[in-house]
Amino acid sequence: MGKKFSEYWRNYLTYDELTKALQEMCQEHTDKTELISIGKSLQGRELWTVEVTNKKTGLAKNKPALWIDGNTHSGEVTGSAVCIRTLGYLLEEYGKDPMITEIVDNKVIYILPRVNPDGAEIFLTQPYHSTAAGILNPAFVDGEGHYEEDVDGDGKITYMRIPDENGEWKISIKDPRLMLKRTPDDKEGQFYRVMREGKFLKYKPGKQITMAPSRFLGGTNRNYPAYWAPGGLPLGGAGAFPLQEVEARAIADFWGNHSNLSGLHTFHTHSGLILRESTVHPDSWFIEQELKQDLEIYKYIAKIGEEVTGYPSLSVYEEFTFEDDRPYRHGCSLSFFYEHLGAFNYSIELWELEYHLGFGHFRERGGVNFNLSKLSEDDQIKELKWIDDHYPEGFIDWHYVDHPQLGKIEVGGVNTKFTRRNPPPGDWLEKECDKALPFALKHASLLPLIRINDLKSTKVADGVYKVEAQIINTGWLPTNVTEIAVRIKRASPVIAEIKLSEGAELVIGHEKINIGHLDGHSSKIIAPRVVGGEIIDKTRSNVEWVVKTDKSQEVTVEIRCSRAGTDFKKLLLN
Repeated sequence: MGKKFSEYWRNYLTYDELTKALQEMCQEHTDKTELISIGKSLQGRELWTVEVTNKKTGLAKNKPALWIDGNTHSGEVTGSAVCIRTLGYLLEEYGKDPMITEIVDNKVIYILPRVNPDGAEIFLTQPYHSTAAGILNPAFVDGEGHYEEDVDGDGKITYMRIPDENGEWKISIKDPRLMLKRTPDDKEGQFYRVMREGKFLKYKPGKQITMAPSRFLGGTNRNYPAYWAPGGLPLGGAGAFPLQEVEARAIADFWGNHSNLSGLHTFHTHSGLILRESTVHPDSWFIEQELKQDLEIYKYIAKIGEEVTGYPSLSVYEEFTFEDDRPYRHGCSLSFFYEHLGAFNYSIELWELEYHLGFGHFRERGGVNFNLSKLSEDDQIKELKWIDDHYPEGFIDWHYVDHPQLGKIEVGGVNTKFTRRNPPPGDWLEKECDKALPFALKHASLLPLIRINDLKSTKVADGVYKVEAQIINTGWLPTNVTEIAVRIKRASPVIAEIKLSEGAELVIGHEKINIGHLDGHSSKIIAPRVVGGEIIDKTRSNVEWVVKTDKSQEVTVEIRCSRAGTDFKKLLLN
């Protein structure tokens, strides 16, 4: 893979650095890119989005489109790097890789590297871990309890261990950097309370410790219209009403104005997973709703993702939620883009430190029940060893600090930003990008694409001609893409139109013919139409007109479909 812009995806970029990277990459490829802003964050940062397509082969609006974004959650900055890497790969491999060349020539890809620029900026430039959308919470100042803060001023927030005879933690004998949970048999020795490095609002010695209100609010996590519910549910980001968050609204508006979009890949961290619909229903719901074909295609494309990334694919509802978590899966983007916009969409949870520590992929290590901090002492030491070998900055040695409220304590431990939550910058980040990017591009190669396969005329009388065209969907997906898109009237049919010059008259047929939808090659694999033991090919359709003209003249046949592109051919009648 090309390395020309590699510094942009080997490092975590601030907003200004990200802007510079996108500008530079697009300026060098003006024939294939357009850098646009689809809106602004609350703090005025542009939501930079790159439109990628070969401008010489037609307008972007007339080509089938796929959307790619990253960094929906402020701290999941690996997603931005994958988006930038994907952009670089499209530009550098055009003309070299046949699949990439076909995508850039015949389709359009929209890439928004940073959905949450305000929260990400705080995450990257300040020590805080939980930054939401960077909106200051007015309830924070008047609240009370523990909140994260950089106590020792080193620019990082790790952990505090506070001497306490009733504490639940003790120091490991095998590695004094590791804190272990105290067992019922532990009666002697030094014990500690352990908590995130921070301070306390309205602190009173001896008072029971509670959690302060979040310092930052916002985020698009639960702010989409599908199954939206109010109240700032435990997973956060619901907002006061659907699409209140300006970033979510900007994305929804863009999709509303671009009917050629029918697929989405959104990059998050972490777990090493490919997540698909549904967030609120079991797979049986697709069958009950007579959307079985959508479910099968969802799974089929996800399998392609498994092959190229090594990550397992699964339903959010069935395998990525605890039982008591399921009622809170409201307002998720996945359900919005499928049920409201009729698009196949995937959330890729990048990075899995657990796998690199030898605990296997998601299912192998126990799914949602796996927790690094609950492993055996020896297994937890594996993490410290990995950090030592690959990212020494990821562990801060315990050191004494005069805490303004607690007195003399120790601060240190794992800095989780670029160990557990994101890969370390450099080689590890680049490897994650290279692993993840092919999946979205494989998906783009499957989009429907209509073409006029054959156009001919037959003279039936003096000055009278029958014009025949065969229309074919050359893509893998049907022209409607999803079954639900037809149901919600999001997918427009294929239209064939004949355009006549002055002096020509249409004798039989309508200028515009509604062909309906055409199957893609997927129909022969997923849901073949069988009649009398033979598979019926519904990937193509024939249309005809009868035209009368008193002279030799040219006619144009044009076909179009919002999700499958456009094509036209000219024919001389003589």
